[in-house]
Amino acid sequence: MTATTPRVGTSRRQPLGGSVGDRLARLPGIVADLAREDVAAERDRVLQYGAVDRLRAAGLLGMRVPVRYGGPGGSVRDVLGVVIEVARASSNVAQALRAHFGYSERLLSNRADEAERKLWFARVNEGLVFGNAITDGTGRSPSSADTTVLPAADGTLRLNGYKFYSTGSLFADVIAVSAIDAEGRDVQVIVPTERRGVELFDDWDGFGQRLTASGGTRFTDVVVQPDEVTTASDGKHIGHSTTFLQLYLAAVAAGIARGVVDDAVAYVRNRARPAAHALAGTAAQDPFVLQAVGDIAAEAAAATALVLTAADAIDAVVDGGRGHDAPALADLAITVAHAQLVAERLTLSAAERLFDTGGASATSRALNLDRHWRNARTVASHNPLAYKSHAAGNYAVNGVWPPANGYF
Repeated sequence: MTATTPRVGTSRRQPLGGSVGDRLARLPGIVADLAREDVAAERDRVLQYGAVDRLRAAGLLGMRVPVRYGGPGGSVRDVLGVVIEVARASSNVAQALRAHFGYSERLLSNRADEAERKLWFARVNEGLVFGNAITDGTGRSPSSADTTVLPAADGTLRLNGYKFYSTGSLFADVIAVSAIDAEGRDVQVIVPTERRGVELFDDWDGFGQRLTASGGTRFTDVVVQPDEVTTASDGKHIGHSTTFLQLYLAAVAAGIARGVVDDAVAYVRNRARPAAHALAGTAAQDPFVLQAVGDIAAEAAAATALVLTAADAIDAVVDGGRGHDAPALADLAITVAHAQLVAERLTLSAAERLFDTGGASATSRALNLDRHWRNARTVASHNPLAYKSHAAGNYAVNGVWPPANGYF
């Protein structure tokens, strides 16, 4: 697919302010409209630019900005509650915003200094949307060895490289790019998507999560200002912001499970027909169909509860001033791993059980019910669940801390 100019024709009016409650009150209408559009958009590959702009205009993308920087001071639970509801309507839009919310969390961690917080929280509060471009197409994942930010002959810094997957960047105003500097250090470069030399592509070809605006990004002699280069995680110290990014994936999965419940109920009420030998005259009275819906609802409720409980654990560490406490952060990473392991598996089960509510008619492309399983499977494939189980077991039995990189 061709390069795409980001955010064409979108509105950039000042986002609405207000408290956490005020902003959350604007969410249901956006989610309802998004849910109505998602079946066709996912089937026909239509990126949801309008939905992202509505979320931004409602002030929901600034939920995590602290009060001292002009924001509402929302918690991790508040943010992931929003993510679950958005994913309930469109898991693609929800995941596309992972890099954005992740950058706010980075600013709240020990990886950022006060100057960065003042600069970027102010801009997020004004409606700036972050994307990211982390992984190069070659080498061990994650790898940034083929993307560099080096001085040119005239002394200016120039960014060059290609990222094959760039979460949410087609929806974004700026991209956080991992690169190697002249001293061989891992750094992060923040560049506007409209800067000369930045090319965005809508070429992500996964069978699920196809609309996360996460295609390839090419950087060709992109001018970088010195204050646009920050230090990257060294992958040796556990931080709450990378743990948050893992729980974010589980929140997307939980939202998918809730969307499966919505579709299961609507299908049974309005479209499903009983089998010729069914024990009831309608699908809505068939005990086995109702059992399937009940199982799906229980799995969705459990996945949601797991994610929000883990979100409370992150809030307790951050609000309790334990963001530098390595043992507390290790325990937190395992708590989130537990939530991911179970929530993602529950979601996959719910998405599969959806087809037990109807016959072959439920596989109609017009209904696009298979999108839930495809999307859940793609989300669950981001990081190997087997390694999470191993790390959780090794921690419980041997007290070995989990991996410190952001991909655990």
